[in-house]
Amino acid sequence: MTPIINKHNSNIFWFDLCPNNESNFISVYVILDKKISIIETGPASSHNNLLAGIKQMGLNPEDIDYIIPTHIHLDHFGGGGHLMEVCKNAKSIVHPNAYKHVSSIDRWWLGSCDFLGSIAELYGKPKPISEERLISAEDDFELSLGNHKIRALHTPGHAPHHITWIYGDDAFVGDSAGLWYPKIGRSFPVTPGYYRHDLALESIEKMDELELAYIHYTHFGPRNAEGVFMQTKKEFQLWMRVVEKGYKEDKSPNIILSELFDLRPGLKRTHSSHGPHQTETHLGTVEGMLNWVRRESAKD
Repeated sequence: MTPIINKHNSNIFWFDLCPNNESNFISVYVILDKKISIIETGPASSHNNLLAGIKQMGLNPEDIDYIIPTHIHLDHFGGGGHLMEVCKNAKSIVHPNAYKHVSSIDRWWLGSCDFLGSIAELYGKPKPISEERLISAEDDFELSLGNHKIRALHTPGHAPHHITWIYGDDAFVGDSAGLWYPKIGRSFPVTPGYYRHDLALESIEKMDELELAYIHYTHFGPRNAEGVFMQTKKEFQLWMRVVEKGYKEDKSPNIILSELFDLRPGLKRTHSSHGPHQTETHLGTVEGMLNWVRRESAKD
């Protein structure tokens, strides 16, 4: 595969990783500054595609200074250890909650297999990264790349080890603002099995305060940031209202999702067009939200 390199501006470039030939799913970003950084790596199974993209940009792996995931779910950083093996001069910057998992992968891999099942095997097994090559990024951590600093904003909700990375007036949001479908011009929530709705909304509000020009989704591509975060917050809240109503009426996740298909323009189309890596993504989001509702209800 020869990736097409897209130029966002003089510093930020991106390409479609196409894991297992699934297009429009994972965006990998490259920041060309005095220091060169790669944002996200995708899964281990797309390692060769990632190297092809780096080569297509006229770079060698030895040129890379930093490898920076938004979080360590397999579709975002399962290939991190593989890339670090060939990027001999690079360090990887991760959330403090992710630090031990990427240096000793057993719990990370077993947990991924338990949650994802056969999809984990499709993504491929990560490789560990030695602690001396890791940088732990606390909230508000900053690192100069040359013309701009890159700054860590902890944005939990989707995951407790999630970071939104700020570079000038651009931000790399991972999954903290949901999934962006540029072909239909809409974004929708995405949650894992253990989801914190309160923290997800707080994270969206924190990002809204940054006055960004563009946000860069891993799934999928750049988007003008004007008005996006409040729109995103409303979408998350709408889904949660539908899920809460379904919970009270003892409806199955599939029935709740079918109601969302009727309510949200374009949602069913994105569901039916999902490739192998995204099978039942929206159903998983409903189930993650249901799990949040059950935990909250148990407190009463």
